[in-house]
Parts: sequence; structure tokens; C-alpha cells
Amino acid sequence: MKKYWAEGQTLFFVHFRDGNAVRQIEATSRRTVYLTLENPVDGESTLYDQHLDDLCAGPKDFITAEEFERAWSRK
Repeated sequence: MKKYWAEGQTLFFVHFRDGNAVRQIEATSRRTVYLTLENPVDGESTLYDQHLDDLCAGPKDFITAEEFERAWSRK
């Protein structure tokens, strides 16, 4: 999933498995944070802890695994 949060000016990439977040990228103009199940918190950033069904997501918010991996590989 790829979603832009305008209020926080943050671009989120979230990798879900069985409806639960397992990896997440939060990108702002100041920094990019990479979160995983093993490292779910970095400062004020926290791995999404709700189920995928709880998100207000539309079809345009879903991306391919390849697109997520390209963003993750910039780490």
C-alpha cells in the first residue's frame, strides 16, 4: 500500500501480510523511517498496528510487491 497523508506531509508505504503490517516506510522531506516487526518504533514513528480492513483505502492506494521492494531497497 502507498498512501500520502497531507496533514503530516508524509508518504507511507506499508507491506501487509494476512492483513497485518509487517514493514513500513514513512518518508517526509526531513527523513525516511523504516519499520519492521523486529523494529516497530523509531522516535514518533510506529508500525501500523491495525488490520488492513480498518484503513480507508481505495484501489489506487494498492501497489505491487515490486514497487514496495523498490522503495524499501533505497534504505
